[in-house]
Amino acid sequence: MVGYGCLWSISKGDIETRYLEPSFFFKYDGFKWVDFIGAEGIYILYGIWFFSALGIFFGAFYRMAIWSFFFVFTYLHLLDATNYINHYYAISIFAFFLACLPAQVAYSVDAWRKPAIQQLQIPAWQMAIFKAQVAIIYLFAAVAKMNADWMFGAMPLKIWLLQSQDFPIIGSLFQYHITAVLMSWVGLLFDLTIVVWLSLAKTRKWAYLTVVLFHTMTGLLFNIGLFPILMIFSTCVFFEPKTHQKILEKLGGKWAKTRTKTKDAPYLRYLFIAHFALQLFLPLRHHFLYDNNILWTEEGYRFSWRVMLLEKEGMATFYVEDPDSERHWVVSNLEFLSPFQEKRMSIRPDHILQFAQHLGVIYARRYDIKEPIVRAEVYVAMNGRVSQPLIDSTVNFVKASGSIGQRTWILPYREE
Repeated sequence: MVGYGCLWSISKGDIETRYLEPSFFFKYDGFKWVDFIGAEGIYILYGIWFFSALGIFFGAFYRMAIWSFFFVFTYLHLLDATNYINHYYAISIFAFFLACLPAQVAYSVDAWRKPAIQQLQIPAWQMAIFKAQVAIIYLFAAVAKMNADWMFGAMPLKIWLLQSQDFPIIGSLFQYHITAVLMSWVGLLFDLTIVVWLSLAKTRKWAYLTVVLFHTMTGLLFNIGLFPILMIFSTCVFFEPKTHQKILEKLGGKWAKTRTKTKDAPYLRYLFIAHFALQLFLPLRHHFLYDNNILWTEEGYRFSWRVMLLEKEGMATFYVEDPDSERHWVVSNLEFLSPFQEKRMSIRPDHILQFAQHLGVIYARRYDIKEPIVRAEVYVAMNGRVSQPLIDSTVNFVKASGSIGQRTWILPYREE
């Protein structure tokens, strides 16, 4: 899947549109130090990504391959926050798990090259961390769907289904509101209960078949990238080891003769305890740090497994003024951003702030302005509703706060 993801990204033109076209990159809080390494560097990183994927697949020079993939993939998606997608985040997490654990000790080129590393057993907790991460993804995805838009308005699913009425056989049903409501509830119940069914021996096979059918259907209906493939393969961890053994033996694999156990490094347990404490905090941080409609402001939205909840369209117009003269400018966003970046920026307050402050620096230098004023008018339509102003258009963003606290310049959402 890792190698396919690399080729898929290249085929979509990601190298050019996401990394080479933009002259400005949006940053994540805490990762503003991540800088662009140049066009040649991006091409080199994609090459490392591809060859690392081969090493991971065959278990050849595995440690070097998995760590290389983890750092390259994570860097590429930390470089510009407009690239954020839940499954990119999940892939980095799973890659980190695999880099810390002995995933190359059987059925690998490394085990063939170095018979001394071959082993059959690993501590049960090392498999449990994968199950726990999958459970967290599904659980918080379900909790996030427990809102009026999803449960009663069938939004944004209704919008996407109306765009898929040419789908074979069942496409004509997508025009009805009841279809969207039923599918919304199916999605909620699936996310809420699937880990339970996968954990029970009696229901595991049927539950996994449901996983395959559910994610295959969502992958065909909606443009959600690699997420269906990721979840189909990651849920395999719920099967018993003997099931994996039988499959591998049918494929021609042979068990290693050496039957040693992995040495359990104590620091790894503490590392993963800290990881899961963070995994529980991030989806819940909105309740502690912010008092607003999270779908509207997106404060605390990212890294919280809020999957398929939003359909937003925005229009952002920026104005720059020189307070010492009568000069003023209306900014052409595409002079500084790619179309993809502009689309993402225009609905996200933190990105609006970053871009406005970048404009302040550019215009101050370009037109010799001591203290430029940068304002913005931003209108956003959320989940099929009429557009509303997102931010206070009187605020000078050059002096606005970009802290992780609640941003007072975001206008409250007005319920229709």
